[in-house]
Amino acid sequence: MIKHVVLYLFLLSCTCLAQAQDFKISGKVFEEETGMGLMGAAVVIEGTTNGTQTDLSGSFSLTGVKAGDKLVVSFIGMKTEIIPITNKSRSSEIIVHLKNDNYQLDQVVVTGYGTARKRDLTGAIVSVSGEELKNAPTNNVMSSLQGKIPGLMVTNSGSAGAEPDIKIRGIGTLNASSNPLYVVDGMLMSDIKFLSNSDIASMEILKDPSSLAIFGVQGANGVIIITTKRAEGDKTSVTYDGYFGAQTVWKRDRVKLTNATEFTMLYNEMLQNQDPNAASWVPDMLGTGTDWQSKVLRERAMITNHNLTVSKSGKNSKSLLSVGYYKQDGVLKYNTYQRFNVRFSQDYDITKNLKAGGNINLSQMDSKPASAKIQNAVMALPTYVPYAPEEDYDPENLGSLYHPSADIQSNVNNPVAQMELYKDTEKYRDYRIIGNIYGEWNFLKDFTLKATGYMDIGLYRGEQYTPRYDVNNSTSHSAHKNDITNFYRKSDEGRTFQADFLLNYKKMITNHRIDATVGYTARKAISEGFNAKVDSLANGMNIVPDDLWMLSMGSVNRVSAGDWWNEESFISYLARVNYAYKDRYLLTATFRADGSSKFSPSHRWGYFPSVGLGWVISEEAFMEPLKKVVDFAKLRVSWGKLGNDKIGNYLYYPTINPKGKQVIINGVTQFIPTLSYDIDKDIHWEVMTGIDVGISAQLFNNRLGMELGYYSKTTDDLLAYVSPSSSIGAGYAITNAGSINNKGFEFSLSWKDRIGDVDYGINVNGATLKNKVTKLGDNNSDIISGDYHRTSVGHPIGSYYGYVQDGIFQTQEEIDNYYPMTWTAKPGDIRYKDLNGDEKITDADRTYLGSPMPTFTYGFGFMLAYKNFDLNVDFNGVSGNKILDLKKAVAWTTTNFYEKSLQRWHGEGTSDKEPILDKSRGHNYLSSTNLLENGSYLRLRNVQLGYTLPQSAISKLGISGLRVYVSGQNLLTFKHNSGYTPEIGGSALQGGMDQGDTYPLPSVYTVGLSINF
Repeated sequence: MIKHVVLYLFLLSCTCLAQAQDFKISGKVFEEETGMGLMGAAVVIEGTTNGTQTDLSGSFSLTGVKAGDKLVVSFIGMKTEIIPITNKSRSSEIIVHLKNDNYQLDQVVVTGYGTARKRDLTGAIVSVSGEELKNAPTNNVMSSLQGKIPGLMVTNSGSAGAEPDIKIRGIGTLNASSNPLYVVDGMLMSDIKFLSNSDIASMEILKDPSSLAIFGVQGANGVIIITTKRAEGDKTSVTYDGYFGAQTVWKRDRVKLTNATEFTMLYNEMLQNQDPNAASWVPDMLGTGTDWQSKVLRERAMITNHNLTVSKSGKNSKSLLSVGYYKQDGVLKYNTYQRFNVRFSQDYDITKNLKAGGNINLSQMDSKPASAKIQNAVMALPTYVPYAPEEDYDPENLGSLYHPSADIQSNVNNPVAQMELYKDTEKYRDYRIIGNIYGEWNFLKDFTLKATGYMDIGLYRGEQYTPRYDVNNSTSHSAHKNDITNFYRKSDEGRTFQADFLLNYKKMITNHRIDATVGYTARKAISEGFNAKVDSLANGMNIVPDDLWMLSMGSVNRVSAGDWWNEESFISYLARVNYAYKDRYLLTATFRADGSSKFSPSHRWGYFPSVGLGWVISEEAFMEPLKKVVDFAKLRVSWGKLGNDKIGNYLYYPTINPKGKQVIINGVTQFIPTLSYDIDKDIHWEVMTGIDVGISAQLFNNRLGMELGYYSKTTDDLLAYVSPSSSIGAGYAITNAGSINNKGFEFSLSWKDRIGDVDYGINVNGATLKNKVTKLGDNNSDIISGDYHRTSVGHPIGSYYGYVQDGIFQTQEEIDNYYPMTWTAKPGDIRYKDLNGDEKITDADRTYLGSPMPTFTYGFGFMLAYKNFDLNVDFNGVSGNKILDLKKAVAWTTTNFYEKSLQRWHGEGTSDKEPILDKSRGHNYLSSTNLLENGSYLRLRNVQLGYTLPQSAISKLGISGLRVYVSGQNLLTFKHNSGYTPEIGGSALQGGMDQGDTYPLPSVYTVGLSINF
């Protein structure tokens, strides 16, 4: 008996030893559709770096394998297979068949009031995963989409907490808002500044009429749908995402200005040009002087973000809690922003057919604007120091610490004094509560009824204190002083409520796929607020401590206050049918009726239909010979109408200006009330009508993805201001007058493949834009906006308008032989072209000089992955636009010179571009090509290098995933303009103006960590 037991234990130990030993496996990988061996497939033991690749015939062999391992077999464009390894694997060949991966085509895309498979879309919808966005070092996720989506124009600002300016397929309105609509978990809203990037599960950008028409009045400027994360699966998970970093504005990216010696030389030259007998100006100092930009910019501004998410899924309920914190210091000193987020979602399966749930997001946003003014730093002369001598200090005068500005620049404040005197005197706090609750009932197998209620409550508070000071005790020429303290406070509240009721029918009948939705939605928004201002705080104290910055501390005899209230609402009926026959022929038909309180009762309703058609040509028999090349190909075309009501309220009501006209009767001034403006009782919707044509394709085993498209959209009945009425001296507040067309091509290409152990991908996208005004009012009268912009039929909105420079007059003889001008020209002046051929230079020679809007936007990038390392690099750029450099045209004061002013004309043959330095010659500062700069740029937008720790290293710690990374953003910008950044904002009618006040866009460097438990 003992012998048998010993023998049994000996055999058992041999078996265990054999199982623990490494062995060799071999096998072959086939492509299922063709049955051919697949070369280059990756074969790796899960959680390790032990792997190989298949050879020309698809064969592989691998050593160091143990029973219980899992073999991961993958190939670009095909579904990954995981094969368990047993003891039998050492003696038998492992055969693997890989199928084409149509995941991207079967991916469900949120389309607004429903979902659809990506392959079934008949419109231009771009879907972005939240995983691609969560680690971007920005407070607003839209900033990270710059250069990634064709037709999406993103203009970023470096200011702490700033929201980017977003345009989709150009600008189609004059005075109404051109910003897109955001839809967050079904709630319609105008901004997403409250939202943490880590809370986003997916984003869809809707661009074409077929996709947008379901949003009717809200959809004309495009729609961005955001779905936040919810608990998934049947487990509990904990995720942390965070990063920490620094921002800086490198000297290469700063405005190039003259130093003290160079400025003094140029300024004295300018004095001599204006008056040969003028005495030379003597500065306080020469040499390098004061670099004001370095004084007001932080060397390193901190940025950090942390987000912790806990989700739990049970048999009948799922819950998720997310807590986040984001903080950013602006690169201008004392500019800060921080945001706290808490979000909770809950979903219940009450019965088999009945669901309910909700979602609530709480956020608090605190901000302090920069007390430093970057425009002051650019304009201030480098010939004086920031601080006054110690002996000048007066404890009762904060301004005595600082040196006054130079005697020739009394109305440009000492930038350091401005920054320090107003440090922490202005702050704002914004609370946001956004939530929803829903119930969903599935009945009769194919029907779903869903009711959802939403709320968006915002509380906003701001305050500003103005100190009392006199820079240098009024012993100098400086105008930099304030005699009376004052305190301002405002408080606003916004409440928005929305209700959606949707009935959906889904049915598959043999080859017919039907998805139909009808619905009703209503929305009401109320906003109100007050503001008050007092002065002479604390009985006129010279220096008031911050705990006394209150309205009650001001003089009761010097109080100003005001309040306001607004209400708007709309209701809508909607219907949509998605139909597919054999998953080959596709139809989407949509209709929406909107009623808005912004228009008079007789014009309150708008009706917006659309239709989209798709043809999956890769399913046709005639494509069979191309099956090895074309995995999927679809043609699509869509047409639709949409509305825009993004204007103020009550514009169809007349209002009275009690001091409209002034007359003098018997020496006494009397005021006669008049209409504030004429009204248009027939004011109604802007209506955008558009078409969209495109092709989508997947080629070469899904390695190559391609999207090509053309769009054209025309906005009619533009909401615009018109010329004043001579009868009452007032103009329409706003009326329907004009049309604008935007059209262009879009493309997106991507390639994914593997070479050895390296996975790689390349992507490129771009979009053209041609913006043209086709009608303006009944008489097509131009809209003149200031001295530099004009909106006219046949040209883009807000085009630059002026003279065309044709060099510099070098001699008096050249002037005498040129055409006569309406001013007296001298050598060194700009020579303007005679464009109308009348042999004289007049206003009639002005023309359209370009547009602030780019005609081409693009982005490209690549990714590399080697074992556990990954690298992502992105570029973006624009071309075809101009920037108006207004710093050159400053005439109201003396400013520092651009470094390029050293190349000015100062004698025959010295320059044919930059005119003589002489501000008395105003004709050199007229609107012309001399003030315009090329707005094109190419930017290295993002570089990120990451490393994911192998499972074998972290599984014993209870960690399911851990990735560390370093990243850099805005690392290099290749540009032509002289300002901090080529990203210049502005209104539709007056854009692209750089006056030296554009907030610098910094380079950002971060280190981050993502952990999953």
